[in-house]
Amino acid sequence: MNYLILDDEPIARRRLRRLMSEFDHFTCVAEAADGAEALQLCELNSPDLVFLDIAMPGIDGLEVAGQLREKMPECKIVFVTAFAEHALRAFDLLAEGYLVKPIDKERLVALLEHIYGEQMQRLQYQVGHDTRWVAVSDILVARSDERYTHIYFNGGEALIDIPLKKLMAAYPRHFVQVHRNTLVKKQAVLSLESVEGCHRVRLEGFAEPITVSRRAAASFKSLF
Repeated sequence: MNYLILDDEPIARRRLRRLMSEFDHFTCVAEAADGAEALQLCELNSPDLVFLDIAMPGIDGLEVAGQLREKMPECKIVFVTAFAEHALRAFDLLAEGYLVKPIDKERLVALLEHIYGEQMQRLQYQVGHDTRWVAVSDILVARSDERYTHIYFNGGEALIDIPLKKLMAAYPRHFVQVHRNTLVKKQAVLSLESVEGCHRVRLEGFAEPITVSRRAAASFKSLF
């Protein structure tokens, strides 16, 4: 999905773009520093999602949103504001939500999940020439090697080209990191075992015990 950022502050645009770069689902097609430029770029690029700073010189984010609602009704709109009280006006314009500066990553994840729902909760993989999808909720283990990430889920396994770091950033409520190259499903955890100084976690629906690093073991215990 393609998105556009409207903000007159370059630092704010860079921060949001950096946060969004952790999601493979999204590609930034343009950035705008004022409302008139944003409207032109939206017409040229037809983004699926637009982040609009409300307080802008000239044409502000609210006015841009009003015009986008008329011209591009399918485009999703998220307001970015330093003032939470702008939220009520934002929803009057049928925006999908708002973010308060400085943007919190967990709030961003929750908002994207709210907007895109099932699309955010599925991962694509290839079997030969066929494209298939797996629900994130079905993934029990994700392991990385030098090139790919191996995922193991209810009913099979697959290779995907999404790094563990991005998986963890996109689905922090689903996964917990137990090793530098391994994520496991939080809700599948049955037990954490310690045998001769080695830590292993057992998962429901997954026969093999998973090694937990010493560093991860301490923080892992606090989650349960």
